Amino acid sequence: VGRAEEAWIIDPHTHFKGSEQIEEERGKKEFHPKNTLGMVVTPEDYRALAKRLSIQATLVVEAVDQDRLQFNDWVLAQAESDLVCGYVARADLTTDDFLRHHERYLESGYLNGYRFRMGELGSYLDDKAARGHLSRLEEDGMVVDLLIDHHYAKDAVRLARAYPELKIVINHCMRARMKDGGVSDEWRAAVAACGKEPNVYLKLSSILNFADTKPFEETAPTELTHYLPVLDPCFEAFGEDRVLFATNWGVCGHYGKVDDVVRIVREFLQTKGESAVRKGMRENAIRIYGIPAKNLP
Repeated sequence: VGRAEEAWIIDPHTHFKGSEQIEEERGKKEFHPKNTLGMVVTPEDYRALAKRLSIQATLVVEAVDQDRLQFNDWVLAQAESDLVCGYVARADLTTDDFLRHHERYLESGYLNGYRFRMGELGSYLDDKAARGHLSRLEEDGMVVDLLIDHHYAKDAVRLARAYPELKIVINHCMRARMKDGGVSDEWRAAVAACGKEPNVYLKLSSILNFADTKPFEETAPTELTHYLPVLDPCFEAFGEDRVLFATNWGVCGHYGKVDDVVRIVREFLQTKGESAVRKGMRENAIRIYGIPAKNLP
């Protein structure tokens, strides 16, 4: 691990949005005035915190509608920034033109995979066209990010077994939710089940979201000990080679400071040894997402 002033951390989960997307979404739903998902956010908005927190680069994760391909294109255009090392895009695997756009995104050199949400995965696994496209993603070395909670763990296991060479990354500790300082037995069992599949990985991301505090109104606890009921089962299930730190910026800021998100995960990994810190804060993200050296200036 380098000195604090050296940028060495990889953050594989941030959300950036352009003005066209924001304008369209505001016509469909209301956002809290402080909700960053309702704001234009660019790599330059991320630069100050990256410098402050020794983050070298970020992999941007979709926050777009499936039927708005131009929003994927906008994010890929942000790769001109030295802070952006890749993108996990949004797409509908059942459409006839999926491969045409997939190949176009690949040409950018910044596509790392796609993210699916909650029940979408189950429907894809039951669709012939989608299954064929999942095979193509497996062949191309793509990553499938999953925004799921413990109710969808069986779908993640099913995906992992059907496509054993496909890399699958569960976001945000499987959306853990703490009550009275603990987590449910169902969540713990789901994490353990997914951890048994060797091609499934897990992001230790958005830590402050788990604390059962009200976004924009309450500040989540900032002590590592408060989050051990989440972090310990995750590390036990996945180990140092299959966990990745990430911020989920700027959503994590709805609950507290991004500085605390970085510090809490790093402190936790330090209890597991320097190897765990190096892998969890940098090396695993590069390896799992296949981030090329040219994208890390």
